[in-house]
Amino acid sequence: MPSSGPDSRGALRLDPLRAWRFVAGKVSALGAVTSPPYDVLEPALVRRLTDSDLHNMVRLILPRDPDLGPGRYDEPARRLTGWQRDGVVVQDPRPALYVYEQQLGSAVLCGLVGSLGLDPARRVVLPHENVMPHWVDDRLELMEATDADLEPILLAYGDGGAASDAVDNARSGEPWVVADTYNGAHHRIWRIEDPSTLAMIAAELAQHEALIADGHHRYAAYLERQRREPTRPSAEVGLAMLVDYNRHPLTLDPIHRVVPGLDLATVQTRTPEGWQVLPGRVEHVPDRIAVTDGASWVTLRSTRGQEAPTVSMLHDLLLPAWGVVEADISFHHTLQDAVALAGPQQAAVELVAPRMDQVLRSAVRGAVLPQKATSFGPKPRVGLLFRTL
Repeated sequence: MPSSGPDSRGALRLDPLRAWRFVAGKVSALGAVTSPPYDVLEPALVRRLTDSDLHNMVRLILPRDPDLGPGRYDEPARRLTGWQRDGVVVQDPRPALYVYEQQLGSAVLCGLVGSLGLDPARRVVLPHENVMPHWVDDRLELMEATDADLEPILLAYGDGGAASDAVDNARSGEPWVVADTYNGAHHRIWRIEDPSTLAMIAAELAQHEALIADGHHRYAAYLERQRREPTRPSAEVGLAMLVDYNRHPLTLDPIHRVVPGLDLATVQTRTPEGWQVLPGRVEHVPDRIAVTDGASWVTLRSTRGQEAPTVSMLHDLLLPAWGVVEADISFHHTLQDAVALAGPQQAAVELVAPRMDQVLRSAVRGAVLPQKATSFGPKPRVGLLFRTL
């Protein structure tokens, strides 16, 4: 996503940092202490990760016992402090940009990890989704309690040159960190600290804009922290991974919904004009929305042509017509997890992913899709690198 060049808008900035990492000899395995991002963790996976190693990052990023209120963040803070004191995690002695590669089968995530210069004006760091305030507050409280950015957000830009070349050149050398995770993924990290290479990367990135692919709530928490502490240098940046999606393409998947109080009779009788309601789960209808109560399905198809991404039409048109309270909706990255919760008075809604051009067009013009509209992947694994404030 090239911009028109550096001007008064500011520039895309990814600065070197002294990252923290786990020490291999202090944990059962480097992969065993990592976790997917907090917002894709289903309960069964949380239990598996919690049991895998006493130092798994899920113990930091997903504080337990919500009844404790703000006090629930004290446990992760104490835990991280103890890991630092005991040498379980150590800080890199020299600042660097980090090349991170994750390979799972034919899917490869590859890009640069560093400290992202924040952009409250939304001129070079472009969100494409709305956020839910309670999750922004949650991530901010965790960040402030632990004094750390534990999970990198994921940014995507296009048509990279020198910076993308530097990423690929680094991958030909010996990796700094290697880890394997339970899902079969292989992770490698390299460091870039040569001043001339860093200067070249900085000059090129300044010519681009970047889309927030994953991590809108974390980025909103970064901005809120900057607003609260405008004079603190560490509040001017946030932990991020930047991927050239032309050279290293990302996947784009939907996020499904579970809607309490919604039944198929309501869908069939209160879906507004301009929609065709088809019996069953009809898979070959483009841009469809399918709804199930766990036993039966109906498929909705717009008869007006594709006006907007289906997730926007769901939230803007269908949910209000069905009388749904949006605050009650839950979000699920796999259809299996959503359908498992469906019942006669609780429908699962299957969506298809927006197209990449729809997402980019929305972001560039400053519009946002509904919350949890997309799932870009692969996602950076949490725990291989993090940043203290």
